[in-house]
Amino acid sequence: MRRLSVIAVLLLTLVVAVAQRKVTPVASTDELKPVTKEELKEIRRQEKLKLLRTDSLTLDSLRRDSIERASKRVYRPTLMGVTLGVNFWGPLMRALGQDYGDGDVWAAVNIRNRYIPVVEVGFGQADCSPEDGNFTYKSKLALYGKIGMNYNFLYAKDPKYQLYAGVRFAASKFNYDVTGITVDNGYWGKDPSTFDLRGQSSSAFWGEAVVGIQVELFKNFSMGWSVRYNFPFSVKDSPNSRPYYIPGYGVRDNHLNVSLSVAYTLPLHRDKPKKEVLQPKPDAVVDDVVVPERKE
Repeated sequence: MRRLSVIAVLLLTLVVAVAQRKVTPVASTDELKPVTKEELKEIRRQEKLKLLRTDSLTLDSLRRDSIERASKRVYRPTLMGVTLGVNFWGPLMRALGQDYGDGDVWAAVNIRNRYIPVVEVGFGQADCSPEDGNFTYKSKLALYGKIGMNYNFLYAKDPKYQLYAGVRFAASKFNYDVTGITVDNGYWGKDPSTFDLRGQSSSAFWGEAVVGIQVELFKNFSMGWSVRYNFPFSVKDSPNSRPYYIPGYGVRDNHLNVSLSVAYTLPLHRDKPKKEVLQPKPDAVVDDVVVPERKE
């Protein structure tokens, strides 16, 4: 019993001694030093330099893209030039034996090599006897006019080449004669009778869908052709006849027409000197941080 009491007293003394023990802090040998503004700025500079170095591949890629975009820029003035042309398809076909035709002169303004307003003025005439008809159709030389616009699909390319589509609105007023009209009286056993309709007048208003090309042959001189689909809006018929041929349109029942032109372009601007594309320097400076050129 006494032994147990002694052991209990010793354990209690030990617990009290441990509880009253004080921990003495150990002084650090590395004391924190205050950072000056210059040192802080230098630390930030080094961090930025490290970031730019690790991202140098992206930076070089951006440089190349910028240079490539600058080299592809093409200067296009608003008014590039005025083109004057002559459509000689009609006279050419008349010379080859066709008994009707027309010819015109035209003017076009090139706007940024994309939009090309066009005005056409010409004369047409016919003196023909259709194979499937029983008459002779003659029209005096008559005036026609057209106005419209082309859209150049090659606007980003060299202005010497054009591939375009466009529309025209056209009108003509003309007089014609229909002679030698033959009427078969065979039912009554009589010879065919003939008569004439002279001094007939008419007017027409129509539209055209145009597709064509134009190519410069030598300095400022070009040649081009187009295919046109005609669609009449209104054609005035005389009380006793209908026009067979319409100046500028062609044969009334034929909706296709062709033009072949030579033209001269009068430039309205001087070629703007090409700006020199600045190449990036070997070393770029960003906020006083020198970024060395990345070695391939």
